[in-house]
Amino acid sequence: MSDLPAGRTDGALPPLAVVVVNWNGREVLADCLGSLAQESYPSLHLIMVDNASSDDSVAWTRLHHPEVRILSAETNLRWAGGCNLALDVLQREGFAGWILLLNNDTVVPEGSLRRLVEAVASVPEAWAGTPRICYASDPGRIWYDGGVIGRWCGWVRHQGIRMTAGDLPLESRFVDYGTGCALLVGPRALAEVGLFDEGFHFYGEDADYSLRITASGGRILHVPRSIVLHKVSMSVGESSPLKVWLRNRSHWRLLRKHWRWYRWPLLAVCQLVYLSGHTAFHLWHGRLGTAAAVWLGILDEIRGRPYPPR
Repeated sequence: MSDLPAGRTDGALPPLAVVVVNWNGREVLADCLGSLAQESYPSLHLIMVDNASSDDSVAWTRLHHPEVRILSAETNLRWAGGCNLALDVLQREGFAGWILLLNNDTVVPEGSLRRLVEAVASVPEAWAGTPRICYASDPGRIWYDGGVIGRWCGWVRHQGIRMTAGDLPLESRFVDYGTGCALLVGPRALAEVGLFDEGFHFYGEDADYSLRITASGGRILHVPRSIVLHKVSMSVGESSPLKVWLRNRSHWRLLRKHWRWYRWPLLAVCQLVYLSGHTAFHLWHGRLGTAAAVWLGILDEIRGRPYPPR
């Protein structure tokens, strides 16, 4: 028997579950959950996975948003593990709709969920989808407008980043990867691809999942008419050594997992240029620790060094 609330139904739209993974995010939950509570999507289920927060996230949510179902983890499962906890529960309960994996530091404007699901669910080859994501501090400027993965060079990047939203087209299109900040996952993706790889400690889980979708025959549809606002880098600093170390370590894991041997000669050259450029950028700005973290992340991944405690 499912513990999901009955919700409203609409024959034109499939049920939608929004999963928000939270770890000590009390200060951003009010805006995120508040925006979702105002959403008029007709069959909407709200779920928060709490990764053993030490703040009052759970108590606050129970008091102010009783409509949100809370799944409490005993330890910090991080983003991939938190998503997997919710996906596993929904699968076991027979949930047959779509699932939006959403960062807790986001705000969802009214109507965005409807536009996203309508667009993606109407395209059979689309197993997943993404909205346009703009900076919450500057809603007219884009943070994510599709993702590109260089199959030979190994570069993974956002399209449209820091560009003015009004200057870019609104037509939906297929992209190489969907960011985990707001990733809509369909029943076909769960059936064929399964859960996220929790070996990605932080970052890279979404690119890995996207590559697994395309390898299995699915595609990812980007829907710019659907908007999500993102309070960028609330969890770790924008240019902190920790963020750079985590990102580069996960990126190296991604390359080792998905790039075949015959791509590596060109891949190695491109990555050397990319890493050298990042190192020089941080050195120019006087961030010596961050510059070192560019290379330490890769070396620690190669050596299989254990991740430090949270």
